[in-house]
Amino acid sequence: MSKIFDALQGGGSEAADVMSALLDNGAPQPKPAPQPKAAPQPAEAQAKIVVPPLPPAEPPQAWRPRVVSLAVPASAPLLPFEKAGMPAAEQYRIARTKITHHPKRPKVIVVTSPSVGDGKSISAINLAAALGLQSEIKVLLIDGDFRRSSIHPLLGLAAVPGLAEVISGEQPFEDVVVQAEQYPNLHILVSGSSTINPAELLDSQRWRALCDRLRERYQYVIIDSPPISMVADFELIQLAADGTILVMRPDHTKRNPALKALETVPREKLVGVLLNCVGHWILYKHEGYGYGYAKAYATQAASKVERENGDRPQR
Repeated sequence: MSKIFDALQGGGSEAADVMSALLDNGAPQPKPAPQPKAAPQPAEAQAKIVVPPLPPAEPPQAWRPRVVSLAVPASAPLLPFEKAGMPAAEQYRIARTKITHHPKRPKVIVVTSPSVGDGKSISAINLAAALGLQSEIKVLLIDGDFRRSSIHPLLGLAAVPGLAEVISGEQPFEDVVVQAEQYPNLHILVSGSSTINPAELLDSQRWRALCDRLRERYQYVIIDSPPISMVADFELIQLAADGTILVMRPDHTKRNPALKALETVPREKLVGVLLNCVGHWILYKHEGYGYGYAKAYATQAASKVERENGDRPQR
């Protein structure tokens, strides 16, 4: 028994040998000769070893565009959101709500008009800024009107480089787009300049691929395009977009161009019609009661009189 006890104390393999000897009438059994190690198999004959993947690397630092300060004259009807009691600011917020809750969820939206001077560029800027006021939304404003660029002079930005250089491959998008200092969620891509005809630039796979790429990067892309039916550019921009907003001005837009524009835009792509420079109406007075709009309407009416006395029409 002491032998068994000592074997058990020594380890499992020795205990097994002693027990085997006792069961075989005390005749100790020789230990089996050690087997030679098998020769290493060729690589193709060995079992495949599954190596767990390495943990993912730390994501690179998020890309950030160059930040610029917008230079907007105080008298311009642009970015009215910081001015107290401006009815235009609330109207653009209403338009924003209609866009964000649109059943078709358009992401790339063209802003156009029946004719020059209806206010499409100003409306495009204000719509993009209104969308960018929401913290979770990233918005890109593009000047797609190569022939009469308005975004860069209205916002005090450099004219080049811009969209033309991106489509032609002269500049990468990341080096050209800028971020508005006053509106951190608003990125801007000016029209730029190119020797290539705008229609050729827009009728290219590079333009369509750019739109697909921007859909993944931004929640909304607002494109200021040329007026409808004047050049081929609008149709080429609209083909790559998800929806169209028509801007009309009651004191400027003619009836026949307005009707033609409504017929030109495909029904499934018409997001809505935005009326610009709507004059003061006395029956609106009760709607502003308690919201500080009365003084703003008086200012708006005075501005309308000034425009009728010789101010240039809005672009």
